[in-house]
Amino acid sequence: MSPELEHALKRHTQWFGSYKASGELKKRQVWLVVNGGQIEFLTPGNSYKVKRARKNPRVICYVGSEHGPAISGTAQIITERSEVARVYRGYWKTHPLRMAILIGLRLWIEMLLNKRVVVRVQPDDPNPLEGLTDPAT
Repeated sequence: MSPELEHALKRHTQWFGSYKASGELKKRQVWLVVNGGQIEFLTPGNSYKVKRARKNPRVICYVGSEHGPAISGTAQIITERSEVARVYRGYWKTHPLRMAILIGLRLWIEMLLNKRVVVRVQPDDPNPLEGLTDPAT
């Protein structure tokens, strides 16, 4: 892993890029966790990120900043409650203050109502995140 990518991962943020039908790349900032070399984040199940990834699973993640190290891959939408809960717990480890003050309760309620999904990105080979899990779960 490059030093630039290693530094960017410590922010636990990314700009997730998915493609509109026109081919235009749309980037949105989201938090991230890494699980077994795959990038994961929570988002509403009816978000445009999810709709676009279902139509075209080819995505790109800019780690750490909008122009940070780019990792291309294939997105998968995960609705399994235990997976959503695992990423939620990861958010508490990586962003405890923001979760406690700003959004932790809202995310928890949306999880209980099955309104959140996990977007899991399998990076293309060679996977620069191979074997990495952060935060440790």
